[in-house]
Parts: sequence; C-alpha cells; structure tokens
Amino acid sequence: MKPATPPTALLDRTAWFATLEPAQQALVRATLVEKEAAIGECVARVGEAAAHWIGVDSGFLQMSVTAADGSETTLHFLREGEWGGEGSMLKREQRRYDVIAVRASRVCLLPAPTFELLLAQSVPFNNFLLNNLNQRMGTVTALLEASRMLAPDMRVARCLSLLVQGDDGDALALPQHQLANLCGLSRQRTNMALRALRADGLVQLDGPRIRIVDFAGLASHGAKAGGRRKSGRAA
Repeated sequence: MKPATPPTALLDRTAWFATLEPAQQALVRATLVEKEAAIGECVARVGEAAAHWIGVDSGFLQMSVTAADGSETTLHFLREGEWGGEGSMLKREQRRYDVIAVRASRVCLLPAPTFELLLAQSVPFNNFLLNNLNQRMGTVTALLEASRMLAPDMRVARCLSLLVQGDDGDALALPQHQLANLCGLSRQRTNMALRALRADGLVQLDGPRIRIVDFAGLASHGAKAGGRRKSGRAA
C-alpha cells in the first residue's frame, strides 16, 4: 500500500472520534496512518500480528480465508465509513483472516498503542466498540441463517440488503464472484438470482454495479412463501 494524500476526512465523520477529549483526538490525528490500497491488495494478512485497527475512508474491503486448494470464503466486509478488526486487537492475537481491497480503497490504520490507550481511557470509545461488535455479530448471524435456511434467490437478496446502507437508489460496485463467495453460491447461480431480483423490480444491473430499486422489498424478500430452501444443497 502507498501513503494517501491529502489527509482523509474520515475522522471528521466518525462518531467515536467526536466523543474523545481534545488530547485524545490530537493523539489519534498524530498517529493515524493513511494508505491507498489497489484492487486485490492485502490490507492485513492472516497470521500477522494485529498491529492496527482498520477504517475505510473510501472503497470496500472484505475479510476472507483461503483454503489449501485455493478456494476462498468471504467472512465479512467493511464498507465506506466503517471500522473493523478490533476482535484481534482486543484479544492481542494474530489475524485469523485476510483483509483485502475489493475495489480501490483508502484506508486508515490506527496503531495498537493508540487503540489500547483509548480502550483504557474512553468510555464512549468502549461503547462504540461494543456496538460495532454487536452489529457485526448480527450481520454474521443473518448471513449464516441465509446460507443454511434460504433458497438461493432469497440468499442473494439477504446479502445485498446487508451490503448496502439501506436506501432506495443505493448502488453496490462488487464483482459478481465476490458476491457469490459471500452468499456461498456459484457465480452462475448468483447471476441467475440477480436476474430474478431484477425481474421482480428490486434491483437494476449495470455491468458490475447493482443498484437497489426497492430496499424494503429486497430486505423482506427472504420471508416470502417458498423462500425456504428445499432439502439438499443449493448450487
């Protein structure tokens, strides 16, 4: 990764930063490392010491693991404005996953010493971390439920509703194979599901960009009759 210039505005729109004392804010600004990551570039690697807390100023990151045969499984994601990787920081352990830029991204890396100082001194910062972990657990639970219980079309609808911010008109620029990984489906089956969602008037497809036409309809799509998967594995 290469240093990012000019300075990011991420801190100015970050809720936890606004709650810090002036001296704590000054420390964060002085120690924060900003970098640009190209598509496919690793921001953090599995097995490395968790040396930074990761924020996304712009772009999109995925957290994934790669099996011995080269197959990749996407565990979670970080969207613009989000922070992640605190689990390994809190446990002071090595990363258990790779953090990879799905598209060109601008990332902010908060060093472990600064992270630990805020953890020790700031109650609002701790509250943010607790809420962040809780929200991520909710997302992971929803994805796991979808992979176990929902038919493919509903599974893709669930993943898309979790990936976007929640408004009609939101657009997601995500390679189809990445969406397939997140859904636990083949690329071909994911493509079929996207076309079905388009036919239902829920999304528009423009090359790699997926635009949400009806977020409420998309979010509730998995609850429709027939939405439960049949016995046997979906392709």
